[in-house]
Amino acid sequence: MSNSQPLWIIGNSCCGKTTRLASLILEWVKTTSFPDKPLILCANRHGTKILGDTISRLNPNLHGGKIRTVFGLMREDVMLFYPLICEGLSLPSTIIPLALRPEAEQELATQLWHQSLTPELLGIFGSEYDCVRRILDFMTLAATGGVTPENIVDRLSKSNIMIMDNGKPIFELIDKLILQWRYWCLERGLLSYSIQYELYWRYLLPNAHYQQYLKDSYGAIFADDVDDYPAIVKDLAQFFLDNGYGGAFTFNPTGKVRLGYNADPDYLQQLASYCQIESLSVSAIDSLGSKIETSIFDFPQGESLPPQLPEEMITIKTDLRGDLLQETAHYIIKSIQSGKIQPREIAVIAAGLDEIARYTLVSTIEQAGIKVKVLNEQRGLVAFATVRSILTILPLLYEDNGRLVTPDMVAEMLVILSQEDIDLVRGGLLADSCFYPDLRSPTLLNVESFRRWDRLSHKSLQSYNQIRDWINQTKTEIEKGENNLLMTLDRIIKHFFTNTMQLDASNISVLREFRETAQHFWEINQRLHNHNVNLIVAQFITLLRKGTITANPFPVTIIPPLQEIQNNAVSIAPIYQYRVSRQHHPWQFWLDVGSSYWSKSSQLFASSVFLKSWQPNSNILDEIESEDERITRITKDLLGRVTEKVFLCHSTLDVNGMEQKGKLFPLVMDYSKDVRALES
Repeated sequence: MSNSQPLWIIGNSCCGKTTRLASLILEWVKTTSFPDKPLILCANRHGTKILGDTISRLNPNLHGGKIRTVFGLMREDVMLFYPLICEGLSLPSTIIPLALRPEAEQELATQLWHQSLTPELLGIFGSEYDCVRRILDFMTLAATGGVTPENIVDRLSKSNIMIMDNGKPIFELIDKLILQWRYWCLERGLLSYSIQYELYWRYLLPNAHYQQYLKDSYGAIFADDVDDYPAIVKDLAQFFLDNGYGGAFTFNPTGKVRLGYNADPDYLQQLASYCQIESLSVSAIDSLGSKIETSIFDFPQGESLPPQLPEEMITIKTDLRGDLLQETAHYIIKSIQSGKIQPREIAVIAAGLDEIARYTLVSTIEQAGIKVKVLNEQRGLVAFATVRSILTILPLLYEDNGRLVTPDMVAEMLVILSQEDIDLVRGGLLADSCFYPDLRSPTLLNVESFRRWDRLSHKSLQSYNQIRDWINQTKTEIEKGENNLLMTLDRIIKHFFTNTMQLDASNISVLREFRETAQHFWEINQRLHNHNVNLIVAQFITLLRKGTITANPFPVTIIPPLQEIQNNAVSIAPIYQYRVSRQHHPWQFWLDVGSSYWSKSSQLFASSVFLKSWQPNSNILDEIESEDERITRITKDLLGRVTEKVFLCHSTLDVNGMEQKGKLFPLVMDYSKDVRALES
């Protein structure tokens, strides 16, 4: 344990805060005797990787210690000390806790609440899905803000954020649903994100045995990017500071990326009063934010614009958005092919990355032989043909699922599983003639049942027969009792997708996430004593086809040569994903810069109600921060992450044909430099 005063390191983006923190960690480790170790926290997995890489770069021969995300630490300790928590809740400690993923939480809560969701409640929130999601979000916001589930409705009712006629019955119903869901989960040992957060701050952290464990296990606390931490982390940090522990915290006033998403930066900033303040002002990457006068972005708050933008800021302007996407993509291609820039040095940042923009940019750039990566792409697993083909096989293997498969699905499955030995036309012919639909047991018929089977090539016939024989053999084994869904999925993946060299990194990631999802789904059904495998299969297929599960598996370490190849790609991301990933690039393209979405808050509904600064009867119009404050903070943060050029990409009309005049529209007026004028 160290009695030295902890450091509060403050500075804008890319000014070296993480490097400074890493050096302090290494210095502490070198001067501290075993077995003391530091508690090292980051806001997310991107942060843990960046901090870990920085520590390794500074001293590859010294192990700095295990780095955890905030939620990772809380989850680990809740699971480890679950019997201790059960004592405080008078729950049976013999149940092994099982963490619930968000999509499983949504599905189970919907089933539990289905009969209770009244028309009045649905009228407030919309669809059944949105209603369930909102209530579950209330629970997560409350848990991360240190508000008990019993007080959620009290806060909502006093906030004026939900104005309605005769609101008391609605609030009473929401309260009933919240407490019903919490009790139902705890009774079965199912721990959603919100319940894990609540168990940690409410029951575990105040426990004397756990506090002694913290004292015995750690000698200091180091936390990076605390501006993105939930309020309850302050209680943890406060415990260490009150007990005389040293350490360091980094804080980015232009960061606050997760404000409105469970983070409470203003409350965390109170820790600074216990620390020695160290300000960093010099950009570690020589960013544009340090080269140009960033006060030009204070114009939304009343400051006047300069007569001309800095030369590092260039516009790409068109009338139609489709033309803007094409011009932006072609300029990127031309710049890379001319040798001006490498793909990995470019980031396209969008206020909202809609499917049209994503497809146009990715397909156009990739057609030129240039790799593209979409950061943390939130595409449903079912959007990938490999997953759809597996979901189509399952009704052919497990009975009573015939309604979940159609000839079109079978045709696509044959193409994918044959690795395109069967083309889409022949796949369609085979599906129309050889697929026998049946509610109980659909099947693939012998190819001779197709009258003109001679029209099929030898290769496609051979592939079809191999697929059919494998399905029939596997179905026979399942009927004999080998009906574990996970084993079946492993056999499908091993048989049809063994040669992973033919799969790109995206498809490998998709199959990993698919397998992780299946395992989680199976474990939950075992916990709930659902042993009807045919029904489990039906529920699994239906869940994935809803498209709510995305391809974001737990990251794995990639060997450096392969990583270098994969990383030489143009990055495309929404503003939030780009900022949360803590990246920086020489060139940034700000897409749809005239859109109002650049300043609009995408915070969770009612997030301000669960901040520590909340006051009862606050005005419904009082947001966490104004649009002007938000757009100023975001633009300064992005300028801190770019070193050479910013391209302001604007179309007069948006994707819906509406004129775009958002907060940043003045930047693309006639006095700004257009890229075509520079080239002429």
